[in-house]
Amino acid sequence: MDKPPFSFRNLLTLKNLILIVSVAIAILLSILIGYYIGFTQVQEKLDKEREETQRLMAQIEDITKIETNQTKAIVTPSKGALETTKLKKELKELLDHEAISARHEYAPKDKEALPPPAEPRPAVPVKACGGKLVIIMDDVSYAHDVASIRSTGLPLVMSFLPPSPRHPESALLAASVSGYMVHLPMEAVAFTQEEPVTLRINDSVETIEKQITLVKRLYPNVRYINNHTGSKFTSDEAAMDRLIGVMKDNGLIFVDSRTIGSSKVKSVESKHGLRYLGRDVFLDHEDGVANVKKQIRDAVALAKRHGSAIAIGHPRPDTIRALKESKDILNQVQIVRIDQI
Repeated sequence: MDKPPFSFRNLLTLKNLILIVSVAIAILLSILIGYYIGFTQVQEKLDKEREETQRLMAQIEDITKIETNQTKAIVTPSKGALETTKLKKELKELLDHEAISARHEYAPKDKEALPPPAEPRPAVPVKACGGKLVIIMDDVSYAHDVASIRSTGLPLVMSFLPPSPRHPESALLAASVSGYMVHLPMEAVAFTQEEPVTLRINDSVETIEKQITLVKRLYPNVRYINNHTGSKFTSDEAAMDRLIGVMKDNGLIFVDSRTIGSSKVKSVESKHGLRYLGRDVFLDHEDGVANVKKQIRDAVALAKRHGSAIAIGHPRPDTIRALKESKDILNQVQIVRIDQI
C-alpha cells in the first residue's frame, strides 16, 4: 500500500505539538538559567572590580593631595607625563608598603607570633603629668609617610630607613623633620625582604664605621638610631659591642626595638656606661584600629606606671587612624621626643 504523502497537517498532531512545545520550553529554561547564572557571576565580578577601582582611586586622590601640598606649583603640560609616571610609582610604593605587616620586625614567618616582652622596669610614684610617652614611627621612607604622620597632629618621632633604590629620597625627606631617628637595618634570624645595606653579625668594626659614617653624612642631625628587624644582630653580644662602641665614638645613642627577647643591648650598653633605652610596646603588630587602640592604652598605662615608656608603630592607615581617635587617652600623658625621657 502506498504511504500517504508528507504534509505539515499530519506532522502537527496533538502529540507532536506537545512534544515540540516541551522541548522548546526546556531549551528556553536552559537559556534563561544559564543567562541568570552567568549574569550573576559577571555582576559579582563587576562589583568586586568596582570596589577595587574605588579603593585605588581613593589612594590616588590621597597621593595627589600630598604631591599638591608639597610642590605648591602648577604642573605644566610638558611635565604631565612625568607627573603621571611619578604618581603611578608612588601608588605602587604605597600599596607595597601597606602590604607589609608590622610583624616583619620580629617574626616575618609567623603570623601568630607576639612581640618579645619589654625589658622589666620598676614602678615609680605617679606624677602630676602622668608620665612621658615616646611614640616612634618606624619605616618612614616616602613623602606620604611623613604627610600621614603629620596629619595626626601629635609630636611623633619619625625613624627613617636609609635610602635605597626602592626609597631613594628618605634622607631628603628627613631634612624637613625635627627630632628624627634612623631606622638602621640589621640582620634578622629570618627575613626575606632585607634592605640592600644591612649590618651583619660578622661585620668588622671598619665595616660598621663606614655604615655609621654614611648614616651621619645622610642624616646630619641624627642622634638616635633604632634597629630595623635585627633579631639576630641584637642577640649577638660581640656584634652589638662593636656597634655600640662605634656609635658611642660618633655621639650616637642606640634605642633597642626589642625584636627578640634575648637582646644583649642592655648588657652591652651597661658595659659602655650607657643608659638603656628600649621599646615597651608595639602598637600595630595586629591589624585593625581596635587592636592599635588597645596597644595605645597599654603604652599609656606603662608610661604612667614607670614614669616613661617607648612605643613603636608604623605609618599604616589603621595606626594613623587609631592615633587620631585616641587623643583623650593620650592626653593622660605627655607625648615627647626620645631625648626628653
